[in-house]
Amino acid sequence: MSVDRLCISSLVVRSKPSMMATVRSSIEAIPEAEVCAQHEDGRLVVVLDTATNRLAADMITDIQNQPGILSATLIYQYDDQFKPQTEDTA
Repeated sequence: MSVDRLCISSLVVRSKPSMMATVRSSIEAIPEAEVCAQHEDGRLVVVLDTATNRLAADMITDIQNQPGILSATLIYQYDDQFKPQTEDTA
């Protein structure tokens, strides 16, 4: 039986308001990232769904280094391993 891992992280990303559309597009180009909310002052709420915490940390660093981003702050992180339930057909 395989064991799966669930790593969810949420961030508040602050961008230059004039570059928010570009920043949003660059974040949404990351398959594991979703922009859940944005404000006209340049703030975005981003959720990462990754296989490991290390991958999440690397993505946060990558996001912080993108043009137009002033900061990316980790707000919440959840990490769990679980065994998928199998249906008993007997």
